[in-house]
Amino acid sequence: MLPEPADRSELPLACTLGPADGAERFRRWQQLAAVAAPTARVAGHRLEVRYQPGPGVLEELQSLADAEAECCTFVEWAVAEQDGAPTLLVAARLDAPERIEPIAALFGAG
Repeated sequence: MLPEPADRSELPLACTLGPADGAERFRRWQQLAAVAAPTARVAGHRLEVRYQPGPGVLEELQSLADAEAECCTFVEWAVAEQDGAPTLLVAARLDAPERIEPIAALFGAG
């Protein structure tokens, strides 16, 4: 499950969501985590978060990733199925790998 951020009004880097929007988005991520038990790992400039398959998991993951791609443009967001598991892939630019750190922290990876 995603940890509660210390202050939801402070979103990482250049995210364009306001505090109310951020709270709603975070709630959706928490709900997805509660039903699909993600595991997260960081490798260099990439974050990979694998979810347990289930009804609606892939669709909600894709919806959330699409929404994040609109507001958090400092990284790239993608969704794939890897070995049957819905997987979120987030990548920072090679010259700015530290940009993945605040997002990885939200998923408990680091």
